[in-house]
Amino acid sequence: MKKELYISVLLFFITGLSLMGQDIHYTQFHNDPLYQSPAMTGLMSADYRFSGIYRSQWETVPVQYRTFGFGFDMKILESPNGVLGAGLMLNRDKAGDSELSLTTAILSVAYTLKMGKKSLFSLGANIGMGQRSFKYDRLTFDSQFNGDIFVPESSTGEAFENTGYLYPDMGIGLNYRFQVSKRTQFDIGSSLFHFHQPEQSFKTGNSIKLPTRISAYFNASFQAGGKSDILLRGLMHQQNPYSEYAIGLGWRYHLSFKKSKETAISFSTHYRIGDAIMPMVEIEYGSWKAGLSYDVNISDFKIATDRRGGPEIAIIHTITKVKPLPEYKACPIF
Repeated sequence: MKKELYISVLLFFITGLSLMGQDIHYTQFHNDPLYQSPAMTGLMSADYRFSGIYRSQWETVPVQYRTFGFGFDMKILESPNGVLGAGLMLNRDKAGDSELSLTTAILSVAYTLKMGKKSLFSLGANIGMGQRSFKYDRLTFDSQFNGDIFVPESSTGEAFENTGYLYPDMGIGLNYRFQVSKRTQFDIGSSLFHFHQPEQSFKTGNSIKLPTRISAYFNASFQAGGKSDILLRGLMHQQNPYSEYAIGLGWRYHLSFKKSKETAISFSTHYRIGDAIMPMVEIEYGSWKAGLSYDVNISDFKIATDRRGGPEIAIIHTITKVKPLPEYKACPIF
């Protein structure tokens, strides 16, 4: 156990001295495994996994955010020593009057090494493309006001060479899993996104880099009784000059252990430090899992939001292939 503890501490603190986030973010980060880390690709008991997540934020202010995420990953090669997984992640974010948007399509791959009966170590990487764009005709400028009224036909006095651009995107991640049973296990890991710092400018000649995002996280569940589990979660992001710290505590109750119809319900609360309290309920049935959370804003921005942050919905579905029966020889008929 001492070796596992050393690995856990190393992974969590190798990037965790000061952590933050400028990219899109999710309250249910544990329900979007590929966005959490490319090292989570193929890290599951099933063979295929589909995940979807939708977030709506700040409905009471004029710059609502809409975020969609989709993920798919699978095991493509298994051996006694490890598993190779591959996946695809799509994200779409849109905000404001100009519909400033971000679209990403990312491929990921990870190899999980079996270090023993209870320990798994994963190394993953991803690569893909991102696009940012906005709608210039949705914006208004001071020069379009003649002192009394707004004149949309008048010159804006602004010139944009581009209203959209593409950029390459890459990331790497590490994850360590210690698993005693299906109900008692924990993941701890660290990821590095946009480490090549791609250009992010709508104007030719301007050099604006997308800051590297550094993440550290842990997800844990502990069997606390015959039907009860305790859930612990944590997340830290750093993406200069922005930061995000979140912690979560929950309770899961198993309603049924019937094979292929296992049923459980979870109640959790996450706290994004200095920003929001996020109650959450999740339901698991067989190969399906659904989560619903809501952000209650507690930051200074609560004056504008009336403490309403926004709802988030996540769905995960897994598929396990039916394994073929072992070969056998039929008894001869005499």
